[in-house]
Amino acid sequence: MKQILAIILYLWAPNILFSQDPGSMNPYLKPQQEPVIVERSKNNLPALSETRAFIEQAMGWTLQDDGKWISEENRLLYNKAEFNQSGKAFYKLGKENFEIIELRDVTFENETYVVLLIKFKTGYYEFPILMEGWHNQQGISFFVFKNEKLREVIPEKMEFNHVYITNMEIVCSGSLVDYDKNTLNSTIAYNIQKTLTEKTIASHNLLIAIWPVQTGGQSLMRFRLIQVMNKKKFYLPYLELKNRDKLFRYSYYEMDYNEFQNFIRYSGSMPVQQFTGNPQNTEDFYKRGVTNYSMGNYSQSIADLTQAARFQPYADFFLTYAYRANARQKVGDYTGAMQDFDRAIMLKPADQSYYTAWLTTIYNRGVAKRNLKDISGACQDWHTAVQLGFKDTETDNAIKEYCKNFRFTGSTLNYSTVSSSAPGNASPEMQMDYFKVYWDGVWKYENGNYSEALRYFNRALELKPQTNALSIYSFRGNCKLKLNDYTGAIRDFDNAIALSASQPPDNTTMKSVYYNRGLANFFLGNTSIACSDFQKSLNAGMTDQQSINFMKQVCK
Repeated sequence: MKQILAIILYLWAPNILFSQDPGSMNPYLKPQQEPVIVERSKNNLPALSETRAFIEQAMGWTLQDDGKWISEENRLLYNKAEFNQSGKAFYKLGKENFEIIELRDVTFENETYVVLLIKFKTGYYEFPILMEGWHNQQGISFFVFKNEKLREVIPEKMEFNHVYITNMEIVCSGSLVDYDKNTLNSTIAYNIQKTLTEKTIASHNLLIAIWPVQTGGQSLMRFRLIQVMNKKKFYLPYLELKNRDKLFRYSYYEMDYNEFQNFIRYSGSMPVQQFTGNPQNTEDFYKRGVTNYSMGNYSQSIADLTQAARFQPYADFFLTYAYRANARQKVGDYTGAMQDFDRAIMLKPADQSYYTAWLTTIYNRGVAKRNLKDISGACQDWHTAVQLGFKDTETDNAIKEYCKNFRFTGSTLNYSTVSSSAPGNASPEMQMDYFKVYWDGVWKYENGNYSEALRYFNRALELKPQTNALSIYSFRGNCKLKLNDYTGAIRDFDNAIALSASQPPDNTTMKSVYYNRGLANFFLGNTSIACSDFQKSLNAGMTDQQSINFMKQVCK
């Protein structure tokens, strides 16, 4: 089935938030901020990965001013019917268009970011007033955000026929026209490095709105990517519940639900907080094993993950064996890696958020088979991964290179679905063990699962309202801050601060509480109160330079 994607990149002022005037300028024609062009690769630049996921076709739907809905692949047409009927090259491009959408990874100072690239067609008129002398151009826009933000796009408890929207909190963005393909990666990497090193705030933000629907026996995803100025007065209106029904009123893009999910969750792996201390329990061994793998300490990673695999829930968690298999490949133990890949694949997770990671494991087993000279087995795994929905350029390249004469007759996988895919899957409302609920909440929070973490912290307060209450209110406030419930976050931070008199905390906790309460007030427009909180955070020992730079910008 053809992949179709919805991409809308508007630059709207708040007073025309839902206006349908198409304007006179394609938003791709001018860069939203000028990237610095790098002529050649530099060794100290962060390295962009190969394409992890891509979309080549999309179907856009638009309601015209004559009352008719029209659609076009790879383009979002104008709302004015007369524009769409024009034969002019400018109008043929539509309000926006794209040739391919890509997702890549980049690591900077031990943190993983996602780079979303949109390649599109644009151009200009030699005689703009007469609209004559058209010149075609190629353009590209890029948006950089933290890896965990992708997990927020599709909520774990998502319901069909409900509209959701996520603030992607862009850290770097830019556009290029008639760019040099040979220096593109270096140019993007340089701008990422420059933005993050100088701790500057990106000029534009990106919001992703989704509307999952079930119609005609199909599960579809309608969605938009909305580009706005990175000022709260511009993007906060989009996030308000009262405006949700307006987001898809006049235009949207539509695609198969599973294809969209696979695109968004291309990496599939949940981020794990780094752990380098002495493990005290099974979870610590798992975290340290993953940390050691990410740091290249493969032998120690194997030892840690072996310890984690001895006990539940990690004994039946497919990523325990997938990580260990990858580590064994790194040290040349291909036979041991094969055994772990078999185990990981057999433990297919019931949690759909892990589905792409599971497909990646199938692809990686194919790599291990290739290393063992089992080309037929490798091709079987690669084709199986693709058949099950895996979309990856490395897989496509591997099939083209090694599987020209291979005949794929269908999947022969042996697996059973495992319901307890990861720690903390049991409903918190049904649990009675306070410490399990509390630490499951912490685990959910550290892995970017803020809605679920909030449920666990709520349950922890019900079970033992006085135990670790300051910490729970702090975590709960952080969850609400991440979910844009700024008023609720302030209430929880107020409770944490009130408890600090009777439950003396360490400065690390309080500097975060004051700083995050300051952020909540800042987003609500209470700048003077925010600056007061920021000062209290500094007094409590705040030393994070990025946070300090942000406070200086706000409280000049």
